[in-house]
Order: sequence, then C-alpha cells, then structure tokens
Amino acid sequence: MANVIITGSSKGIGRGLAEAFVRRGHRVVISARGQADIDRTVAELNAIGPGTATGAVCDVAAKDQIQELWDRGSAELGPIDFWINNAGTADARHELHDTPEAIVHTLIDSNLKGTIFGSQVAINGFRQQGSGALYNMLGGSFDGKRLTPNMSVYSSTKAAIWILTKYLLMENRDRGIMIGMISPGMLLSDNWFSEQKKMTPEDWRKIRPILNILCDDVETAAPWLTDEILRNDRYGHRIAWLTTGKMLRRFFAAKVLGRKRDLFSRYGLD
Repeated sequence: MANVIITGSSKGIGRGLAEAFVRRGHRVVISARGQADIDRTVAELNAIGPGTATGAVCDVAAKDQIQELWDRGSAELGPIDFWINNAGTADARHELHDTPEAIVHTLIDSNLKGTIFGSQVAINGFRQQGSGALYNMLGGSFDGKRLTPNMSVYSSTKAAIWILTKYLLMENRDRGIMIGMISPGMLLSDNWFSEQKKMTPEDWRKIRPILNILCDDVETAAPWLTDEILRNDRYGHRIAWLTTGKMLRRFFAAKVLGRKRDLFSRYGLD
C-alpha cells in the first residue's frame, strides 16, 4: 500500500490518477484551491475504495502551502511514496503577441512555479526519508518537436518543466529517489472542455475530426498511467500515453481503414 500526494487533483487527470490509486488500495492526499472541491472529491474517492483519500486546500504558486500539504500527508499517512506535480492549466486561444498578461501569470504560476515549489518540497522530504518517487507532468510541445498553434506560453512552461526535471535527475542520482515524467496525452478534462466552449462553431467543425483521433477520456488513460507509475523502476523514465506509434496507428485506422472514433457525442458536442 503506497502513500501518494497529487497536486491539482479534484478534477481532470489529477482526479483520474487519484481514483486509480484508490481503486488499487492505496492512500491518497489530493489538493485543490477550494475546500468545496476537496470535500466533494474526497467523499467520492472514499466511496469507491478500497483505498482511502484525504485532502487539503493548496495554491501551488505558494510554497508554504505546498509544504503544508507535504506536512499534512506525512503526518496522517507516514512516509510519502509518490509525489505527483500535476496542478496546471492550459490556454489554446492566443498567439504570443496577444496573450493577456493575466493568462501569462496564471500559466507560469500554476504550471511552472507549482512544479518548481512542489519539486523542492518533495525532494527535501524524500531526502529526509531516504526514499520516494517524484513525477512531473509534461504537456504538448514540451520538446519543441511538434508545435501546437496558440499554445506558446503553455508549451514554454512545459518545456521549462522538462529542463527542470533533467536538473532534478542530475542532482538526485544515487540518493534513493525515483524521478520521472508523465505525458498524459490529449485528455478530455475540465480544462479541455473550458477551452472548447470558447471555440467558434466553425473552428470546432474543423478541428473535431482530428481530435476524435488524438483525444481520450480521462478514465481511459488514468488507470494505465497509474499502473506504469507503480511498476516503473527506470530512473528518468517518461511515461507516455499518446506515443508517436499510437498516433500513427490511430490515423491509419481512421483514414485508411475507416474506423472512426466518436468521443464527443456523449458530451453533446456534435
């Protein structure tokens, strides 16, 4: 039975990972910025079992709140086995020159500052324990190989997390700490639906076919990602759901074999 802390875990892939850990009998501490979200999610997770969940309010842009999250988790559960820096947000509506300043601050605070502070707290805790596993969440275009339009600031934060994790790997080798990365793919999360609602009907019609090929529901990817986290023993390994090979197979199935997926009808998105 593992003790797990996941930042930003009342919804989206964070919520999905928390549920998957609980279903496998582990103990999870979730976090979110609102107490109501914490209370609701903890109740849902504990009703699922056989593992257990507790939670704490945490703004990941404030390091003292992240430290309080660690302290609460370790006080209630004992040594922490896994810390997952998941909290973050995305914006897919602006080119760099017209990205509002408020969105820049939000992306940097939640994605980059949250991962930096979370990594500091977790590494210090793991060093004191003598063990533990830290995973940082990557996102689209983190390596600059495939640039996604209108996501310059978001992708820049994820590229920074990629480099940050490389430094963590260099600094913590041979300390009994596992460090890795997670690439969850394109998931239909609350953040995704928020961005979709801001699309024009014309833009949605244009992009819907390719999203049907590339996207997945959170409940599809989260159990597999969780199993990979639990079994991973490769230092610096990136656990990737949507690999290049999987994308190619999906395009072949859709374009050549005519096997088209329909992810959006269940959500009323035609």
